Amino acid sequence: MKKLTVLYDVHCQMCCNIRTWFASQPAFVELEFLAFQLKEAHERFPGIGELSPERQLIVIADTGEVWSGVDAWIMCLWALRKYRNWSQRLALPALKPFARRVCELVSNNRYNISKWFFKTKPEQLAQMLTKNVCSTDRC
Repeated sequence: MKKLTVLYDVHCQMCCNIRTWFASQPAFVELEFLAFQLKEAHERFPGIGELSPERQLIVIADTGEVWSGVDAWIMCLWALRKYRNWSQRLALPALKPFARRVCELVSNNRYNISKWFFKTKPEQLAQMLTKNVCSTDRC
């Protein structure tokens, strides 16, 4: 495995900030970020909509494996040099239920979290990203 594609919500400021943070970290495995709303995401990964990318993080390996929810978060951490040990701990049977509950809580409330912690509205951020940073429709 050489690359993981992370499907994220470009309309969620928290998701965009987390994406930026992941991209800034030294990694063992390349992380590619693709907004699930883009036509390219659905062309490259037919049927991805069935995994509810609007409700949970989706990660796809260049080898074909697909992870969602807490498993996707664990894979993102696994790809990072400084956080691989944490990913292995969170995957343990004793900690994974806790990690799952935290992921579900954050995922279900991400727009409210964005409003509380970030001043820009998700729609404004999406517009800024697609016009300024994502000029090729890929982030």
